[in-house]
Amino acid sequence: MSNKSVSASFFEIYGNQHDVEGCEPLFASDAVIHSNTAPGPMDFATYKQLGSAYLAGFADMRVEILDQVEDGKKVASRIAWSGTHTGMLNGIPATGRSFRSEAIMIDRIEDGKIQERWEVSDLLTMLQQLGVIPMPGA
Repeated sequence: MSNKSVSASFFEIYGNQHDVEGCEPLFASDAVIHSNTAPGPMDFATYKQLGSAYLAGFADMRVEILDQVEDGKKVASRIAWSGTHTGMLNGIPATGRSFRSEAIMIDRIEDGKIQERWEVSDLLTMLQQLGVIPMPGA
């Protein structure tokens, strides 16, 4: 499996099949995940909890890979994710509204597994589309 396909598999398994547990074989046992959606680096067990929270909030979540570039052991992916807010999301009650925003993830792959991930998601756009944060000029 190429490094690019390891990263792509994550987006398919998690984002489109909604199988958080099925992503575990893609990550090294000591993987470290850095994300602007968490207060600090996470191990995969914590990352699974975060992923499950998003799936609880967006049962119809979809992920689309917009760009993906591989350079040696690193794979950079620009994705669009979308869904309808039908469940509780980190204390935010369901709004019934849909969103579409982007994220960028950089994976460092070692021996066919994600050893380290850096993830930046456009949460502001998501929260504005859900009506949780006002849109500028609104």
